[in-house]
Amino acid sequence: MSDQSIDPASASSQAMESATAANPISLGGGDGEAPYHPLAMDVEQSGAWGGVDRISRGFGEWLNPILVKEARQSLKSRQFIITFFLLLVASCSWTILGVVVNAPDVYYLPTGDSLIVGYYFVLAIPMIGMVPLAAHRSLAAEIDDDTFEMLVITKLTSLGIVLGKMTSAILQMLIYFAAIVPCLAFTYLLRGIDLPTIVMMIIVVFFTALLVTSACLMLATLAPSRAGQTLALLAALGLIVFAEFLCGAFNMEVILRQGLGSDSEGLLFTSIFVVIGASCIAVFLKAAAARIAPVTENRSTGLRYLMLLQQLLWCGSMALIILWYEDLEVLNFSNMVIAGYWLLMGSIMLAESPELSPRVQRGLPSTVAGRVLRTWFNPGPGTGFVYAITTGSTGVAVMALVGTLVPYDRAPRTDSITFAMIVIGYLAGYLGIVRLISMPLCRRFGRMLTLPVGTLATVLMLALVSPTVLMVATTGAPARSYTPIEAVNWGWTLIESFERRFSPALALLILTVGAFIAIVNLALLFREFDYRRVAVPKRVLEDAAAQTQPAGD
Repeated sequence: MSDQSIDPASASSQAMESATAANPISLGGGDGEAPYHPLAMDVEQSGAWGGVDRISRGFGEWLNPILVKEARQSLKSRQFIITFFLLLVASCSWTILGVVVNAPDVYYLPTGDSLIVGYYFVLAIPMIGMVPLAAHRSLAAEIDDDTFEMLVITKLTSLGIVLGKMTSAILQMLIYFAAIVPCLAFTYLLRGIDLPTIVMMIIVVFFTALLVTSACLMLATLAPSRAGQTLALLAALGLIVFAEFLCGAFNMEVILRQGLGSDSEGLLFTSIFVVIGASCIAVFLKAAAARIAPVTENRSTGLRYLMLLQQLLWCGSMALIILWYEDLEVLNFSNMVIAGYWLLMGSIMLAESPELSPRVQRGLPSTVAGRVLRTWFNPGPGTGFVYAITTGSTGVAVMALVGTLVPYDRAPRTDSITFAMIVIGYLAGYLGIVRLISMPLCRRFGRMLTLPVGTLATVLMLALVSPTVLMVATTGAPARSYTPIEAVNWGWTLIESFERRFSPALALLILTVGAFIAIVNLALLFREFDYRRVAVPKRVLEDAAAQTQPAGD
């Protein structure tokens, strides 16, 4: 009896071997063939479903591995499960509450506009609040836990790592959208709100969430230390609160109350918001990738091209609005934004190292025309300074020329050319002062991002208060009206030029002083112009050829 007993484990093994012999394709495939999943629609890959299986398998291999990892972790995390459950509960509760409160008018009168207000907040809180915060903490944890060093030694690029975090956040947003879209369709059926308004609200919320998420990813890379990460987290929370308030005010006041989503103006502003928002998202993601890239990489040229593209999109959008409404105030506001943007970007570029690694020097332009046109895109504080002033001044000048096409029927206002002179003078002057102050500080304390940015904030603040302090010290009282000594005060000068005609002579003086400060800085830039293109070493060429060569050769 004992000789005839059969072990259950061996019986199971024999059954598996018999099944494999009877049908090898269904479990493992033949010799040299890739194994197929038992649930495949066409295991022999001979029909249409086999093509679908091949495409889906190839798409899964093509996907960013960071996306796969983050999707698995985030969709199984307690934060996502709780947030998604609360979103479903809140949407169902608001639906029931809205129908009960509006009964019996809900059967006869349009009530969709009142219900969509609640659905907006149900959607905006996880989209603009929870998803960006989770993305920020995910990228910050890679740096805090030293797992980021393991990622950078793989074939993944720094931009691929950041894009993996971003696409994982987009996946969560789409899941939240899938849960709330039926409720938005329900508000359309209740009447009181049209379909273009609903679509415009969805676009605004979605792109705001993308914009905040990309900004939070960039903030996560700014400070590698624990204390710096705490400050970055606080900055991310402040950005989220500000975005929630601004997006809610725009949707409730402009889109719903003023009905901007159902006319041509709504389409214009939505298109501009999408275009400018997409450019900001690209800049934020590229900046985050540059912060985590190795120091031997060229982390500046791609960003500078993106900033130039962003200015072109901004100037084109603002020119369209100016010619649409024929309003010089939009033009002056646009020039102020351009000058402030390049003041900040120029100060950030001052924190770059003037030393270029051999890998970066291999990509420098080799021709005379290339060095003339592309040197300003090379990394370095000096090239960044010239790039910021020339690009910003060109943008302001172009917008001033657009302003000459607007019918000038507002005599008390300052004309576009005079205002452009003021803005360019402030851009060149204040950025030059920041560079002269931050250069010795960076040599003493290192190339830290906080040094030039903090210097910029200090210089702008002192420029606001120094004329008043001087007037009080000399006359015993602050100035009651605008005088030429207040030209240093950029805030009062810009307000004065907005409210009444500004003196062209004083504007020319501001431009001249700013140009003089910029010329003084140019005398200290020639070291960065000495870099020339170096040849690629033979060993690097051989390694690159070996990597591209097929494995069978």
